[in-house]
Amino acid sequence: MLGHVDVEAGAEDPEATLDRERDRSDQQRQHRDRQPDPNRNADALDPTPEERKGDPRGHQPGDQRAQPVVTDSDRAPGQRGERGEPDSRREPRPLGGCVTMLERIISLSIRVDPDNLVEIVPDGDSYISRLSELPVRVDTLVLVGEIRSSLYNSVMALAAPELGAQERIERVMWGIYRPFQWSIDFGLDIRRGDSYRAVYEREVRGDGSVKRARILAAEFTNRGRTYRAIWFAPRREYFAEDGNSMKRVFLKAPVDFRRISSRFARRRYHPVLGKWRSHRGTDYAANTGTRVYTTADGAITRAGWWGGYGQVVEVRHVNGYRTRYAHLSFIAKRIRPGARVRQGQLIGHVGTTGLATGPHLHYELRLKGKAIDPYKVNLPSGTPVSEDQGVEFRLVQERLLRLLDGSNRDEITTLAE
Repeated sequence: MLGHVDVEAGAEDPEATLDRERDRSDQQRQHRDRQPDPNRNADALDPTPEERKGDPRGHQPGDQRAQPVVTDSDRAPGQRGERGEPDSRREPRPLGGCVTMLERIISLSIRVDPDNLVEIVPDGDSYISRLSELPVRVDTLVLVGEIRSSLYNSVMALAAPELGAQERIERVMWGIYRPFQWSIDFGLDIRRGDSYRAVYEREVRGDGSVKRARILAAEFTNRGRTYRAIWFAPRREYFAEDGNSMKRVFLKAPVDFRRISSRFARRRYHPVLGKWRSHRGTDYAANTGTRVYTTADGAITRAGWWGGYGQVVEVRHVNGYRTRYAHLSFIAKRIRPGARVRQGQLIGHVGTTGLATGPHLHYELRLKGKAIDPYKVNLPSGTPVSEDQGVEFRLVQERLLRLLDGSNRDEITTLAE
């Protein structure tokens, strides 16, 4: 914690007073030591060899040539001492990151966190404090990239020296992923040659760190189809150009996976049972321990062991939908029947429990008790922009799309991969 103190001159320094009293006591003690001992004869007044050795100047205790002891309290401020160093006894001293002379404080500033400063100032015979927010600089960047292997590698290759690795991953890559996660399966649908553009706004502190950052608008072209998303602050979510929510009731996938090892099928050979049977879900191959998230808001109806499913979690959603997450290595804390969960909430980890030959997540989507293929059904979307917010949304959309297309060059910096 950094701070700064201003003081008012003219008041006596308590520490200087204590130092002066201490030096006066030292002088008196040294004067007593130079007086002859009445119990000692005259011949004994000559110093012994040990006494001569103990006196660094070679002076005898009763030697009239002995020089008077000069202490720092006898010198004028700034006068040099025996070793030639300036006397710093009256210089301001650091105290807990503050500069003070222990005199009357006329102002005090303390940085309590990276974004706020507390100021304490006199108010008559007392003091008052006020909290002020430190200023930030707002940068608006347009990021342009092309997929050669993955979104991660593309974002890390952006020619943007001011963006650190952590910011690229947490703010930029995930910022591009979030508005399109309901429309594009980034683990399955991404292809070489796909491209993206994004308007990225960041608030930068004086030390160069980022206070806040957000993707305000994004465009992603996947397999020749272009998706666009606009951030609308009053609703705190992304919308398409037509005002429909980018959010869907269900996420495309409940886990970050390497590949789909088995799709929804009417007839499939079961590797454990050794016979043909229907496969009413989608299997996502992933490492043991990979996080599993619920694909929609809902309530837990089952959490525990369930036959061939092994460790499983079942969630009931709106309008008769249910989802199941099977073969988990273990179930997350506080996930139990009756608990409410939010879309994207952690519910467990990938494993091999039940009838499984390797680590994977078996995911089922059911509508009124019947299993359906999540990749072949039009899932319900979120709530669109309301009529009373329509005008405000169109104004925001017009400005952000101009930035996205690069027409407002005075406001942006374009960074290409």
